[in-house]
Parts: sequence; structure tokens; C-alpha cells
Amino acid sequence: MRLHKLLRGLNITTSSGSPDIDVTGVVSDNRNLEPGNAFVCYQGIHVDSHAFIPDALQKGAAVVIGEKPITAIETQGRFPIPYLQVPCGRQAMSLIAANWHGNPAKHLKLIGITGTNGKTSTAHLIHAIFKASGQKTALIGTVGHQYTNAQGTEKIFPASLTTPDAFALHALFKQFTKDNVESVTMETSSQGLALQRLAGLTFDTAVFTNFTQDHLDYHQTMEAYLKAKLMLFEQLDKEGVAILNSDSPVAERIVHICADLRKPLTYGLGEKSDLYAEDINFSHNQLTFTAVTPAGRIPAKLRLLGEYNLYNALAAIAVGLRYDCPIPAIQEGLAATVVPGRFELIDRGQDFAVIVDYAHTPDGLENVLTAAKRVAERNLICVFGCGGDRDNSKRPKMGNISAHIADYSVITSDNPRTEDPDEIITQIVSNLPHDTKYVCIPERRDAIHHAITTAKSGDVVVIAGKGHEDYQEINGKRFPFDDRVVASDFLSDSV
Repeated sequence: MRLHKLLRGLNITTSSGSPDIDVTGVVSDNRNLEPGNAFVCYQGIHVDSHAFIPDALQKGAAVVIGEKPITAIETQGRFPIPYLQVPCGRQAMSLIAANWHGNPAKHLKLIGITGTNGKTSTAHLIHAIFKASGQKTALIGTVGHQYTNAQGTEKIFPASLTTPDAFALHALFKQFTKDNVESVTMETSSQGLALQRLAGLTFDTAVFTNFTQDHLDYHQTMEAYLKAKLMLFEQLDKEGVAILNSDSPVAERIVHICADLRKPLTYGLGEKSDLYAEDINFSHNQLTFTAVTPAGRIPAKLRLLGEYNLYNALAAIAVGLRYDCPIPAIQEGLAATVVPGRFELIDRGQDFAVIVDYAHTPDGLENVLTAAKRVAERNLICVFGCGGDRDNSKRPKMGNISAHIADYSVITSDNPRTEDPDEIITQIVSNLPHDTKYVCIPERRDAIHHAITTAKSGDVVVIAGKGHEDYQEINGKRFPFDDRVVASDFLSDSV
């Protein structure tokens, strides 16, 4: 591709050399650079890639795009190839990725979902509603990406990031347009937004679920975390619609951002919202309610349990109504949705319930335990840990949540990563009430086995933290480990 085409839409502050050259590829990692490539540099979290410009020149880079002035770059003599300075290298990378793939997102209606919890379940509910409506639709999210191709085959493939990097993302968009996809529902993580992976995209709808503590290891403060979330609403199309959880205290911040756009659509549990729920009924295997909406009352049934999934369902209904989905299709999509690792029941004929859930934040753990407590006939047993190399301030909070809601806590490892699992557990139990019934079992497999062999008829066992994940990360290495498989194996042996 000619360089001047690759640079469309970029804010170039200074440049040297001719833009009328061919570029054979674009990389931001000098280790992957091949002759003729463009090398995009930026100050990373741990590494400043400007330091690798000499290596890129030696490998035959055709052009360098960076954040620093050319006078600040140490080279031997005159800079031998074009150099372009931009305010933000990450943003430039996203815009270049779009140009490289022919800006396929312009042909798609993008529905973005952000919030601390509920993104995955809400995305799956919306995707199911769209499919039930007969739409050509795609889903990009934490559990994986899926769509139906032009031949009518359902394509599902795993995801390494909730929000893919820019080149992977626009490659997905390009494939979607080839297969005549009309809309894309995607989870937008705070880190994906902050790292400019979505720069240049325009969203037709933006959904906000909730806002509680998470990712402070990266964002440092709750305000910085919130500002990252709010970036999604700054990328709404002028005719776009924000769909907001009006029960969240930060909803007004989003309303202010959307002041010059169409009026937001709100949902919640009270009549102040545009959509709210009545006739709510929880059981051990389903949730039923009536959604009161601008389009009338919609009886609904969910296989996802808990009050928090009531919020997710209302958000999905709001999106369905926004796109004129027939009410029977909305009902069908809601009833059909099962999200891997989200309040997933593991049933092997035992006389107690075992639930696997991704809850890994204080708010998430409280939500899933509250939902499980509601259906427990006897005791609630909670197996959980906290991830290493992440925000450690939430560890004692999660310990206290389990202590106050569960009858018995089994505290174990999650993904310790490079941290000592015993030290993580020490922090979890550091402020537990004296009368807490708990045990610490660092080996996660042993902890799950203990919980299952301890459970009696009518109990509920919640295994929280990893959900759909099929690995455990220890000392920087990933080992196969799936809570659902481990629990299922133990249950099969015991029945």
C-alpha cells in the first residue's frame, strides 16, 4: 500500500521524506519487522519502542512513525527514511490498521458495551436477540468471537483479549463485511479504550452496565478508570444512542457527555427508568420477569440467574427495541442465552448445586453469591481466590464478601501469575471476621475437591473467579485448568 493512503486521517505534526512510497506491512514490535514495513513507535507501559528504531532501520524499515521529534532520536547521521511524528502512536496504529484493511467498520453498525461487570452476558443476550430476529450479526468479546458466514456456517473462535488489538480487530471487521454481517456487538474494555485500540471507530449504540472497583493495577485511580470507560460515549455517532443503567451513580456523567446527541435510553429496577422490571421471580434454574418498556410490557424468561442478570437483560431488551427487533424474537433470544462460565450450572446428577462463575471483582463476587444464596436450600459454599499481579486492594474486600454471604469459604489460588499464592491468600484473609468459617487450600484442584466432598443435599457450591478460562497462570506459565471440567470430573466420580 502507498504510504500516503496508509496515513489518511492521521494527525501528523512533523514529517520528513516522501510519503509516496510503498509499504509492505505495519508493525509496532521491531522483532516482527520485515523489509519494507512501517514501524510505529510509542511509549508503552514498560518499554519505549523508540529505543528500537536503530534495529528497525537495520532490518529495512520503509518508514518510522513515532511520538518523539526526530531530533530526539539517536541515529548514526541523517535519518535515512521518512519519519512522521504523531501525538499518539497507539492512536496512529489504530487509524493505520483501519486504512490497511480498507476501513471495513464503516459498513457495520457497531454496538459497544462497557462497564465493570456484565459486559459478556449483555453482549451474548444482544447477539442472541439479533440472531432470533434474522439479522446477520457478529459478537466480539471475552469468551470468544462468533458470527455466521456467507455459507450459513456458525464460526466461533477463541479470544486472547476482550478488545482485540487494532490490526486483529479490523481484520475481523473485514471478514465480517465479506460475509455480509450487518451489525457487531462488542465488549469494550477500559484498557482497550485507554490503549486506543478503538480509535477512529464510530459507534451506533453504546451500552453502560455498571461501575465498581477493578483494574486499579493499571488505571491507578477510580477516576482514571471511569474516564477510560467514558471514552466509548465520546465515540458515539451523532445519531447514535446511549443505553444507560440509571441506577448507577455515574450515569449522569454519561448523560453530560451525550448532551448534544439523541436522548439516552435508560434501564433499571425503578419506574424512573425507560425500561424496568416487574413480576420478578427467581428459581434454581431460571429467572422470569416482565419488562415494562416504551413498546409495552414484555414477559421474559432467562436461564441466567441473579438480579445483576436482570439488569443485563433489560439492557439487551433496550438494544433490541432500538433496532426494531420483534418482541417474540427478543423473548426467544433471552430464553436461549447461555454464557460459558457465567453462573454456569455443573449438573452430574448430584443432589446439590455446583455453579461456576467468572466473578473476580468485589461487586461481581457479591452479586453471584447473593444470587446463589437466594436458591440455596441449606448452606452456600464459596471457592475463590484473587489474581496475582493485579489490584491487591480488592483481596481483603472479597474475603469479607465471602465471609458475610457464604456459610463456608474455601480460599485458594486463582491465577497467581508471578506472585506467591500463599501471600495472596494471606491478604484475602487479613481482615476476616473472627467467626468466619473458612479453610485455605492453595492448590485449586484440591480446593474444588474439598468443596464438592463437603457439600450436602440442598447446598450450593460456587466456584468463582475463572469462569470460562481453561488455564491457570503460575510463575508466568499457563497450565491447562478449567473449573468446569475439574468440578465435572469430581462430581462424576462421586455420583
